[in-house]
Amino acid sequence: MRVGLVTGLRQVEIREMPEPAPEPGKAVVEIGYCGICGTDIHAYQSGQPYNPAICGHEWAGTVTGVGSGVQHVREGDRVAIGVSTACGQCGSCRQGNSSHCELAFLGAIGAGPMAAPHGGFATSICFDAARLYHVPSSISDIDAAMLEPATVAVHALRRTPVRLGDTVVVIGGGPIGLLTMQAARAAGAGTVVLIEPEPSRRQMAASLGADVVLDPKNDDVSARLSIIVGSAGPDIVFECAGVPQTIQQAVSLVRRGGVVSLVGVANSPATIQPGEWLIKEIRLMSSIAYVHEDFEVAKDLVAYGRIQVAPLHTSTTSLSNLAGAFDKLAQNPREVKILVDPRA
Repeated sequence: MRVGLVTGLRQVEIREMPEPAPEPGKAVVEIGYCGICGTDIHAYQSGQPYNPAICGHEWAGTVTGVGSGVQHVREGDRVAIGVSTACGQCGSCRQGNSSHCELAFLGAIGAGPMAAPHGGFATSICFDAARLYHVPSSISDIDAAMLEPATVAVHALRRTPVRLGDTVVVIGGGPIGLLTMQAARAAGAGTVVLIEPEPSRRQMAASLGADVVLDPKNDDVSARLSIIVGSAGPDIVFECAGVPQTIQQAVSLVRRGGVVSLVGVANSPATIQPGEWLIKEIRLMSSIAYVHEDFEVAKDLVAYGRIQVAPLHTSTTSLSNLAGAFDKLAQNPREVKILVDPRA
């Protein structure tokens, strides 16, 4: 079986591994499509050690075998990758904080007993069945492969207090920004503004429901926002770019007493102006990954068209051309979401 792994600076290897067989508590899934995530690209560009378990963590497929003790999935089921329900036994669970279950989070970051030996850039995978959730027939195979990033956006919205009619700004028009923008609208946001330098992504944001799209390279963003949402500023700013500079920008844009929600993952230190944070009495939220309940919410939003994932899919590639797809995503901002078809 062929498996794609990021093994160094701009280095992707296709390795041969044994075909997986069902193990107790696990299921074998034949992968239909696996999305390339921004964290995969960051690892490829940085050359820093990358956990094989999360190298390709946006996938969906069909169960081809189940191990002993597995009850909620069976052969032939269409499933997607998720996290388990809260374990009820770890320190966080015992304190009544099941949304921060330590075991479930370890699985989400590719560590602990629920981690797989490799990610979804493979023809099949043996995976902890507790982390699989069913995909309904109303969701296509391609859309199913984008449920995982949609769930990241849903988690961010479920952690961020959005009131009906709030003015929302999203910084960054990558996959997570475009999904967060749609989730904000589904959560009741009134006016939604997206800030993104790439023209094609601004155009996509407008087609997906953004009321206003702004170009940070050519627009006076603060002045434009004053006209659009009022001089006080927006109620909520979601930072989805993962750029150190835009963390402080989010605080500068939001109204006094407003909410800044950090969703993008910045890979280097950020400089902030603490005085402005204090004067504005910012309410800061942050989110990483998701919890089990988020998947059911995201699945319904996609199934009923409240969140559209299909427009984000800009191309499909094979395992053999995985390195080329990484280069394309890193260099061509017109690409939004590339899916890997391991059968190709």
